[in-house]
Amino acid sequence: MEPSDFAAAADFCKLVDTRDLLEYLGLQRGCSVEESQQVLSDRRKHMQSMQANPKFKDSAKALIKGFTAFQRLLNEAPVYLAAVEKEAEKEKIPMLEMALDAVMSDGAITASEEAFVRNSALQLGISTETYERVLTEKAASRGIAVGTSSGVPAPPAWAGRKNTAVSAQSTGNPEITETKLAGAGAGYPWWDAAFTRLLLDAIPGGPGDMVDIYCRTALSALTVLPARRQLTWVGVDRSQERIDAARSQLPPGLDRVGMIVGEPHALPIPDESVDFVLAIRALANQPDTRPVLEEARRVLRPGGRLIVAEPDGLSESFVFDSHLGDYNHAFHELLVAADMMMGTGADPVGKPGLALGPQLHLRFQYAGLRPHSVYVHGSHTLKSRTFGGLAKNLRRYPATIARSVGMADDDARLLAVFAAVERLEAVVPAERAGLGGQVIPIYLAVAVKD
Repeated sequence: MEPSDFAAAADFCKLVDTRDLLEYLGLQRGCSVEESQQVLSDRRKHMQSMQANPKFKDSAKALIKGFTAFQRLLNEAPVYLAAVEKEAEKEKIPMLEMALDAVMSDGAITASEEAFVRNSALQLGISTETYERVLTEKAASRGIAVGTSSGVPAPPAWAGRKNTAVSAQSTGNPEITETKLAGAGAGYPWWDAAFTRLLLDAIPGGPGDMVDIYCRTALSALTVLPARRQLTWVGVDRSQERIDAARSQLPPGLDRVGMIVGEPHALPIPDESVDFVLAIRALANQPDTRPVLEEARRVLRPGGRLIVAEPDGLSESFVFDSHLGDYNHAFHELLVAADMMMGTGADPVGKPGLALGPQLHLRFQYAGLRPHSVYVHGSHTLKSRTFGGLAKNLRRYPATIARSVGMADDDARLLAVFAAVERLEAVVPAERAGLGGQVIPIYLAVAVKD
């Protein structure tokens, strides 16, 4: 990568107020070279036609002038993006140095002070390697001894016994844990590779303690820990049987795990003792979500993150080669009624429901947490299938929802759904194959404890 190319791209991105060329082009980080070059060419053609517009004159001129340089950079996008991140990091290092000077002014740095500065640096986008280099340099200049977090972390004492099989360290085979963990991803149809990527985006790197307040089969440990090697993970569930079942899913030698029995609204965890709280589809059936979110706030350290995933059930719909409009309308009316029945008599601030995803931002604020970011995952069961096979689910699934909220079998809204299925069956042959299934958005929302 030529320095002049990088400088031209940096000036251009500053002009158009974007972080890098891929962001300007609206491309994902993992896009192919062919795609990025095509989009760049298309954008140049568009901007050539916009040169007479005063609003676009400067950016059009800069894009046309830098086009060849930008092509070269996109041919080696990973190298270019790494350089962008390194430049952005440089701008934040003085802030890190000031913070370290402040905490070391008394001639020492405690473990809690070091952990706080480290987490703050990581949230600013400073890499672990850069942080530890600056920390070591600052400590050496003041004659202060300080260690780093390169060892295998262990869960805190309150987290219960760890996975007790032979340690990966003691066998001399560090891959015994990570190889098995890396294959995680199955277990729930909606928890796919895309959801895992969104989840990891919400979890900064570096050391920290995480608690999953409704751990089920420990799937969050299986998917998060391989990518976050300095995290400890503690799973909480309501019964010892499920804790034992979850532990059986984990590979031998995983020292970073603890498990305890507890309720989401009454966590057996000390105040301000964890950096991350996960609540993955844990709220919808709680009689009141406020105690759960308030418990999360209690156990989080200042600056810690609550990460919650909940669906928008009222936006759920079915597809068979196209949107099933008549059916989806009847299905939506049923969902609205079911959602209201779930929250009968409950305070709207904390009531259960089918569509908590869009409400998380507001519920965080009621719990005294600061909303930080939100991601939306498009979960679906779409696949090639016959309409006859899909039709069974078009009846069975809404009937299950109705039954779960105490709706009568002859409720007019449920009967309307069945009638919509019958109308579809009258015009679509049962043996016809097509792309069919259901689609539902899942909100992954993040809040911070100030």
